[in-house]
Amino acid sequence: MVNPTGPEHVRVLGGQGTVIGDGNTIYQTFTNAPASISSHIRVREFATIVAERTRGFVGREFVFAAVERLLVAPGFDSGYVVIRGEPGIGKTSLIAELVRRHGHVHHFNVALQNIRSAHDFLSNVCAQLVVRYGLSHAALPPEATAGGGFLSRLLAEAVEKAPDRRVVLLIDALDEADDLGVAVGANRLFLPAVLPDGVHIVATSREVHDYRLAVDSMDEIALRDDDPHNRQDIAQYVRDFVQANHDPMRERLAGWGTTVEEFADLLTARSQGNFMYLVAVLRDIRSGRIDVERIGDLEQLPRGLRAYYLRHWRAMMAADPELFRTLYEPVICMLAVAHEPVSAADLSRWTGLSPNRVRGVLRDWREFLNEERTDGAPTRYRLYHASFQDFLRDEVALDEYHEAIAAAALGKLGL
Repeated sequence: MVNPTGPEHVRVLGGQGTVIGDGNTIYQTFTNAPASISSHIRVREFATIVAERTRGFVGREFVFAAVERLLVAPGFDSGYVVIRGEPGIGKTSLIAELVRRHGHVHHFNVALQNIRSAHDFLSNVCAQLVVRYGLSHAALPPEATAGGGFLSRLLAEAVEKAPDRRVVLLIDALDEADDLGVAVGANRLFLPAVLPDGVHIVATSREVHDYRLAVDSMDEIALRDDDPHNRQDIAQYVRDFVQANHDPMRERLAGWGTTVEEFADLLTARSQGNFMYLVAVLRDIRSGRIDVERIGDLEQLPRGLRAYYLRHWRAMMAADPELFRTLYEPVICMLAVAHEPVSAADLSRWTGLSPNRVRGVLRDWREFLNEERTDGAPTRYRLYHASFQDFLRDEVALDEYHEAIAAAALGKLGL
């Protein structure tokens, strides 16, 4: 992964818009598309994801090279490429960077935003294909989201329009897709078993026993935390972070009496190959929440992402156990069980806490949260990464929070 630098403008071939990248963000504008099509494209949600996950992007050229080799491999004229790896290893960032570089049609399954159904997927990608390749459809027919047939038809039409007769569709977090409404014998998201020649679908997934993907042609790329290429990218990410945050990081490293290279080596080992660990720990070191006065020697840094979450959770609990139990834990756990981004007012209603107190929690935990702002609507919040939700599910009994949301919903209905 290379840090994006200058602006890029890539014309959308056969479409009516432009894929625009400014180095940190990418978004697609399809200015002449009819509302009957463009209303299905999740530009706002996915542009935010691409911007977030490509900021400070480093390395990963070994993965991109592996993907490209498969896309042009003899005998693999069409099919699926599944990139698999553990949470936090950078799968979403890989897909986001491919979107930024190439403007491929794409879909992100995001359980924390409740974007995970077959309907969400089919409506979004079918609309993108129509506009991206200038296909002759004024609107999506009802059958577009009822199964994979219309998607297969559009993919075949798109190949005919593509200048190089190649179409790549990107799907992130296949494992987070919801199987509700999908027949037992069907593929996840109603993905076609057979793709037209020239069409490849590149998807990411956690390590799972069954992708629920019965297809004629598929290959896999495994992201391993101990892969030397992964470790090199981890170390480079640390170096780039120190350089980009020179003044505060120079002060922290001086306090520990260590060099940048020694620091990069130690964090590479402590991260266990996980980029989310780096995001969290480097942010805390830069802000001073982790420094020589608080942890002493650098050897005291937590080992691995779960250990980091556990350290932070217990530190917040120890600072004021009563405040944590009555304020912090209820708000954060409600976010963990919510099926979509929610407002401070929602959290206030579910927890019985005042809106001001809820907003205070959201400020104190902002590094673990994403904010979604829409003109004229309240700010909505969700957990930043599914790995923190996984941690909370293991560490805290969440049943009572599920029940509290259900009770609030029933109360709102007068039941």
